[in-house]
Amino acid sequence: MRNVDLRVLADASLRILRLEGEAVSSRPGQPVALDDKSSYEIHIRTAEAWIGYTDLSHVMNEYTFAFDGAPVKKLEVSREEDPGEEDEIQLKGQLKKVLGVPFEIEGRPEVTPDGRIRIRTTSIQALDIKVGGLMHALGLEPKDMLGNLEKRGLSVDGNDLILDASRAFPPPRVSGRVTRVRVEPGGLALSFGAPTSPAAKATPDSSNYLSFRKGTIRIGKMTQVDADLRIVDRDPRDPLDFYGDRMTQQLVAGYARLGATGGLTIFVPDYGDIH
Repeated sequence: MRNVDLRVLADASLRILRLEGEAVSSRPGQPVALDDKSSYEIHIRTAEAWIGYTDLSHVMNEYTFAFDGAPVKKLEVSREEDPGEEDEIQLKGQLKKVLGVPFEIEGRPEVTPDGRIRIRTTSIQALDIKVGGLMHALGLEPKDMLGNLEKRGLSVDGNDLILDASRAFPPPRVSGRVTRVRVEPGGLALSFGAPTSPAAKATPDSSNYLSFRKGTIRIGKMTQVDADLRIVDRDPRDPLDFYGDRMTQQLVAGYARLGATGGLTIFVPDYGDIH
């Protein structure tokens, strides 16, 4: 992928600056069905991505904590700036178990040895009173605080939050080691796998696309063996707004060209422009 705003929810996108990897079928003996996000996983070799704080807040509210009995609600992620200090992120929300008590956590994101993201907590507050540890102060155990959140990529280590990017977003499931995380004014910048080569950075691709080569893939009734498929932005002036959950609508709104060697290129509008 290159320059793709990949919608993980209707109102949340993960910006893929560049990504290389494999789309692997999660159903033995069946091809990767691109219009069925539960049919495959993406194994990242290398990637550079970015997610805005508003988009990350939507993911936390509509996916991570979107289950019966979730312990927190109304989460909001933002950047915390302290003059002379390293930038931190701030997580605000309300605890359901204690009558909607508001809480605020500040911390510095860093990469763990196994490729996850640790939010190294520097401050925890509840009811505007600083506490040494929110769970301890409220008499909560980690299992009470988190419930089944580990299945959705979130766990607790002491007062630190651990985010597993491979499970933190809705399907398709993504696997890959985070190697760098950086706090930026509008969001978090993430690097996966091996660093991008200097040559690739020096010669950026001006088009925005998803490209699939080799293997067998399927979209609707169309199956490609030894696949050669590109989904390209009709207007490359900004990143391709692509929504896998509505892939058919987006492809129908575009047009296709068959190459001399049998490869197929589909030119599509941004999802937000379809209507």
